[in-house]
Amino acid sequence: MLALRCHDTGDLTTGLTVEEIPDPVPGPGQVLVEVQAASVEFVDTLIARGGYQVALPVPFTPGFNAAGVVREVGPGVTRFGVGDRVHGMVPGAFAERALAGEGQLRPTPAGLSADLACLTGATYRTAYDALVSTARLRPGEDLVILGASGAVGSAAITIGKALGARVVACASTAAKLEFCRALGADELVEYTRPDLKQTLKDVCGGSADVVLDLVGGDFSEPALRAVGYGGRFVVVGFAAGSIPRVPLNLVLLKGSTITGYEIGDFERHHPEQARANRDELEAMFVDGRVKPPITGRYPLRDAAAAMRLVAGRDKYGMTILEVAAPGPLA
Repeated sequence: MLALRCHDTGDLTTGLTVEEIPDPVPGPGQVLVEVQAASVEFVDTLIARGGYQVALPVPFTPGFNAAGVVREVGPGVTRFGVGDRVHGMVPGAFAERALAGEGQLRPTPAGLSADLACLTGATYRTAYDALVSTARLRPGEDLVILGASGAVGSAAITIGKALGARVVACASTAAKLEFCRALGADELVEYTRPDLKQTLKDVCGGSADVVLDLVGGDFSEPALRAVGYGGRFVVVGFAAGSIPRVPLNLVLLKGSTITGYEIGDFERHHPEQARANRDELEAMFVDGRVKPPITGRYPLRDAAAAMRLVAGRDKYGMTILEVAAPGPLA
């Protein structure tokens, strides 16, 4: 089978090649998935560049989120059979076939295409959990998103609008902001401008209710200062490359909260809530309340180019690999 292989972490140009490797064989509790679509995430590029906190021994096949059809099951698997449509956490997803533990997969609902199903594994799941369970976003509230044009940020725009929030999208260029406008953002703020705090206060009518921070760096503190009394500041990532230090007296004076979200820890500590969130997110995809902006579609042979695109600063929306032609929806 064909797979993208990483032979040298640190170089997305020479370290990645698409090549033939043997088909994996499912062991006890494992499912062999015929991959139809896989999402290309920023974390995939970090791992391939050796910049993630967990290092994988080379060579390895990147990718963690995929959708497809069960090709074979290992001993002890009871939830899935050959031919079932599935999606979820699929390590080594950038390949024609990949192994997943039975518990890492979910049945793909009727009406949910493979290219949308693969996005529920990380990007949209992160945005939904962070807004619904961590920020407790309510209809009519002002939601500020730092880094709104990226994958999780653009997911947060569409989910925030579906939940009835007033969305303030913050990005670094006019072109990125126009992309956010097309997704439905109510207000646009170029966060590199000198007085971010006052600008956010002005567009929010005095103060923000919720800030979703995907950027970190020098932008976190001004955004925190724009939060009103009882507001919620949710830390998700540090795309700017540096972890900010903020004066905690701001939290004391505002009666606000700073909370964090990390997808693995959330699922481990709140498994029932995580499952309920995914059920609702998938329903929002199926009925059209949320429409992901898939801005990049690549065949498996161009997976390295897709990785380089996602690693760059000019990335908008979602990027997927179309690995195999999907069959008709169930």
